Amino acid sequence: MHTGRSKHPFPVSTELTAAWWRTHHASMARSLLHVWVLMALAAIPCLASDAIPSTSTNPPAHEPIHWEHPAGFVIKSTFNEIRSKLKEQAWARRAYEARRAELENWVQVPSEKLRAVFPRKTGNVYHNFSCPTDRCRLTFDPFTSDSFVCPTCGKRFAHDVDPGVYGAGNRYHGTLYDGWACLFYEWACAAAADLGIMAAVNPDPHGAYSRRGVEILMLYADTIEGLKTKRDPSPIMNVLLTYHREGDSVVLFDLARGYEVLRQYMTAEQRTRFEKVVLQRMLDDVMLEPIYGYDLNNVYQWHRTIVQTALALERPDLIDWSFGFGEAAPEKRPDHRSLRRVLATHFKPDGGFLELCSGYHLYPVSALCECAVLSHNLAQMDPKRFPPAKYDLTSPENPDGRVLERALEWFMAMAMPDRTMPTVGDSMAPRAGMDDYYACAEVGYRYFGLKAVADYETFRNGNRSWAALLYGAPEIRQEPTPFTSSYLSSGWVSLRNEWHGNRVWVGLNALAAGSGHQHADRLNLLSYSQGQLLALEKATPYNEDVTHDLARLSPMHNTVTVDSTSQKPGTSLRGQEVPRVDYFFTSPMAKVAELNADHLYPQTQEYRRTVILFEDIYLDQFSVRGVKVQDWMLHHAGAAPELDLPLKEEPFTPANWLAHGVPQARTGRTDGTWEARWKLKDVTSRVTMLGAPGTEVFALQTYPVDQAVITKEHPPCQSLCVRRHGDSTFLAVADAWRDTPNLRAVAQGDNVHSVCLKTQANTYYLVLGSEQARFDDGLSVHTDASALILRNRDAVILVGGTTAELTSPGASLKVTLQPKGCLAAEFANGTVTYEAGENIQYETVGSENLSLQKTNRAVEFSGNLWPITVRRQRTTGAVPKEKLGTL
Repeated sequence: MHTGRSKHPFPVSTELTAAWWRTHHASMARSLLHVWVLMALAAIPCLASDAIPSTSTNPPAHEPIHWEHPAGFVIKSTFNEIRSKLKEQAWARRAYEARRAELENWVQVPSEKLRAVFPRKTGNVYHNFSCPTDRCRLTFDPFTSDSFVCPTCGKRFAHDVDPGVYGAGNRYHGTLYDGWACLFYEWACAAAADLGIMAAVNPDPHGAYSRRGVEILMLYADTIEGLKTKRDPSPIMNVLLTYHREGDSVVLFDLARGYEVLRQYMTAEQRTRFEKVVLQRMLDDVMLEPIYGYDLNNVYQWHRTIVQTALALERPDLIDWSFGFGEAAPEKRPDHRSLRRVLATHFKPDGGFLELCSGYHLYPVSALCECAVLSHNLAQMDPKRFPPAKYDLTSPENPDGRVLERALEWFMAMAMPDRTMPTVGDSMAPRAGMDDYYACAEVGYRYFGLKAVADYETFRNGNRSWAALLYGAPEIRQEPTPFTSSYLSSGWVSLRNEWHGNRVWVGLNALAAGSGHQHADRLNLLSYSQGQLLALEKATPYNEDVTHDLARLSPMHNTVTVDSTSQKPGTSLRGQEVPRVDYFFTSPMAKVAELNADHLYPQTQEYRRTVILFEDIYLDQFSVRGVKVQDWMLHHAGAAPELDLPLKEEPFTPANWLAHGVPQARTGRTDGTWEARWKLKDVTSRVTMLGAPGTEVFALQTYPVDQAVITKEHPPCQSLCVRRHGDSTFLAVADAWRDTPNLRAVAQGDNVHSVCLKTQANTYYLVLGSEQARFDDGLSVHTDASALILRNRDAVILVGGTTAELTSPGASLKVTLQPKGCLAAEFANGTVTYEAGENIQYETVGSENLSLQKTNRAVEFSGNLWPITVRRQRTTGAVPKEKLGTL
C-alpha cells in the first residue's frame, strides 16, 4: 500500500511544497485498494493468541541503557550539523529560510484561531479534498476550513460538500472537510516538529517557536482525548485521526519526533499527558499487534514510526520488536514481519522490491532509508546495547544494509539519463525520481555512495530539501558514472547509448508478477532522447474511478492490445504467462533486447518485441500471430503529431479507450511506409512505421498525462494507435533531433523482417526473425539468428544463433558460433575484436554489471570481406569472483 510520504515530510519552499504534495498524494494514493486485497490474508496470523507487546508504563526490565534526548530521527549532533551546513553551504541557508518562512505562518496565527480551526473529529482520506467538477486537488490552507477553492476552475465549495470520489457505502466516503482534516493532521505535526528543530538550532529569545510547537502538540492531545478509536476486524484498518494505520502512522511519526525536540520546553505535566494520551494511545489503538503478518509496502513506515515512538517512551522492547531481535527474532517468531524479516524476504536478488513497480519501489525504500537514519542514531546513542553491526543499517558490517544498498541501485539501473522514471504501475504522478523521494537520495548518497544522485539537475542547481539539512551530506558532487545498459533479473531492460553527447534510453517491461499495483503493461516500451521523455507512462488518478480503471489497462501503455481486450494485470500472471527476456546483448555498435510473452494471451502463438538501439536511433519490431485484431499503441509527449498521410475526423472504437479524452480521432489508412512527428520545444521526435497491407492509423487524444480529466492546465495526451487485422509484424524506427536528423533514409528489405537504415555516417542492415533477406544494394543475408545487425561492412552482431553469411558483389563473410549464443565483432586494419556470450550477456546487481558467461564458444570468420591477421577477444561485465579462473 502506498499512502505514506513519498518524499521527506518537510517541504522547503512554496514551489517545493507544491511539488512535494503532488508526489505525496500520488504515493499515498496507491494503497487504498491494495489494503483491501491483502488485509484479509495478512490479518490471519495477527489473530494469534500471543499478547501484544507490553504497552504498560512499566515495561519489561532491561539492562541499563544510556538514553539521550532528543532521540531517534533528530539527535543533539543533528543541531550542530545543521549549524555547520548553514555556515558553509548556500543551499542549506536557502532550505532553512524557505522552511522558516512557511513555519512563520504557524507562529503568527493567533492561538484563538488555531484552536478554532484545529479539527476535533476523525477525518478521512485526502482524496476527498478534490474538486467535485474537475478532480484537481483543492487549494489547501491549514487555517481555512469553512470553504475551499479549486485552483483550476476557480470554484469555491462549502466544507460539507461531497466530492463524489467515493460512494456512500465506501469506508473512504467523506466530505471535502474530511479530506482537509486528513491533510491538516499531517501538516500540523510536521510543523510542530520543525518548529522544535528551529528553536534548538537558532534559539529564539522570545520562545515563539518552542511555545507554538508545544501548543500544537497539546492540541493533538486535546483532540485525541475526545475521539473514540474506530476499530475494524483487521487491525490495520483501525483509525483515530485520518483513515487507518497508513495515515495515522505518518502523523504519529511526526508527533513522536516533534515531542523529542520539544520535550525540553514542556512541563512535567505536559510530558506525562502527551506520552499517555497521544503517543501511548496511538501505539495501542493503531500501531501495535502481537506480530505483523503483513507483506505490505507500508511495514517499513510502520516500523519507522514504532521505533521513533519507542525512543520517545524509552521502550527498548518495542525497538527490538521492530528490528527483530530478542523475543521477536525470526528464529523465535518466523511469522513476524520485523525489519530483519522483511529485508530478508521482500527484495529480489537484483534489489527489486516485491511489488515490482517503480513507484512502489521508491515508496517503501524511502521509508526504509528513514529507518536507516533512525538506526544510525540509535546505535550512536548506545552502541553497546544497540551494536551497529546488528541495528545500524548504514554500517558496512550490517548485512541488512546491503539489501538497502541494492534496492537503491535497482531504481538507478532502471532510470532514464536524468535519473527519473516514468512511473511503472500505480501512481498519481506520471514520473518520479529520488529528487522526489528525498530520503532515498540523501541516505543513498551519504551512507551508500550512490553517486548517481549527483546527476539530478535540482541537486546540481543547489536546490536541496529540509531532509538534507537533517541527515544529508554537506555537499553533493557530480562525478562521472557509467552509462551502460542494464538487465535486471526481475524482468526489466534499460538500453542506453550516448551519441555525440545525446544520451538515449529505451526501457522495456518484462517484469515478473508483483503486487496488485502492477498494470496490464507487459512488453511496454518507454523512450528518452535529446533530454526529453518521449514515449511515456501516464498517471493513475485515484480520485476518479473511470480513469483510474482505464489507466491500468494495456491500451493506455505502449504495447500491443490483442482483439480489443486488455492484457491481464501483471500481478495475476502465472507460469508461462509471465514474459521473459530471451536476449540481452550489448556492444559498442548496438544494444539489443528481445522480450517474449507468447502466452500472455491465450490465443497468441507469438507475442514478441525486439528493440535495437544504435547511434541515436532505435528499431522496434513487435510480432504478433494467432489473433484477429491488434492495436499497437504509443503515448507520446508533446502536442498533436503531424502525420504524412491523409487524415479525416471519425469516431473511434472501442469508445471507452477515450474516456475523459476526445471522442473523435484523426484517422488514416495506408499500405505503405509512413511517419509521425511530434514537436517538444526545440526537439523533433519521429517514428517511421514500415508499411503493411490494411494499416489503420488513429491519432487519438486520451485522458491527460497527469490528471483524471481535461482542463486548460491539463491537455489531453497524444496517443497513436496503429491497427492491423490478422497476423502482423510492426516494424518502427524512432529518432529525435534538435537541428538536423542523424537518420537519413529508411528502406525495407525484400521482406517485412528486414530494413536498411542510413545515418549521416553509416549504413545499417537489420534482419529480425528471418532466415534470409536481400537489400537494394545487392547485399544478401542468410542466418539462423533471432536478430542480425551489420554496420557498413565493418561490424556485425549475431543474436541467438550459430551462423551468418553475408554476400555482396565481390565480397563475402561467414561467421560461425558454436554453441548457439550471441556474438559482436568489429573489423579494422586487419584486426577483428569480438565478444561471444550467452543469450543474456550480463545482469545488473547493485552498481555492477555481472557477466553471465558460462560457456567458451568457438568463433570462426571466413570469406574475403575481412582479411583478418589479428584476433582480440573482450568481455563485457565484471566476472563474479566465484567464476574467476573457470572460463
